[in-house]
Amino acid sequence: MLAAREIVKMKLIGSMGLIGLLVVGVAAGAYADEASVKQRELKQDSDLINDAKNTAKECGIDIPIKFDWTNAPQDLIMTNSPESFCDNMLYSVRRICGDADGKAAVKEKIKTISCGFGPERSMSLKDGTLDYKINFDSSNDADYAYEFLQNNL
Repeated sequence: MLAAREIVKMKLIGSMGLIGLLVVGVAAGAYADEASVKQRELKQDSDLINDAKNTAKECGIDIPIKFDWTNAPQDLIMTNSPESFCDNMLYSVRRICGDADGKAAVKEKIKTISCGFGPERSMSLKDGTLDYKINFDSSNDADYAYEFLQNNL
């Protein structure tokens, strides 16, 4: 018969193996989630390129537009559409470009556009960069952006 020490040793080794398998399983799940998030970001980037084309057409200029994925709430980007939040802001840029004065102001003052993520929705225009921070709890984003642009262009 096996001594009590040997039985305890075998149980300990078995437990360590189970813990190792759990760690590998969790890491694989995290990698799969990370891959899903990256795939989602790429899809949102692609959709934003189409929105940028519409904005360029309406405003008569090609304004570089990009997502800043820093601080992106990964769980929320999987269940929300960051692109649609950003496009609500771009809709307001296109709306400003609806007349000659607005189009001239956009051409003069906006050189690049960035959509990112923040604890609160916000917009800023500094040194030619229009920066929009998305908050998935916000509403009326197009109206918010339009008012900002009217006051800052």
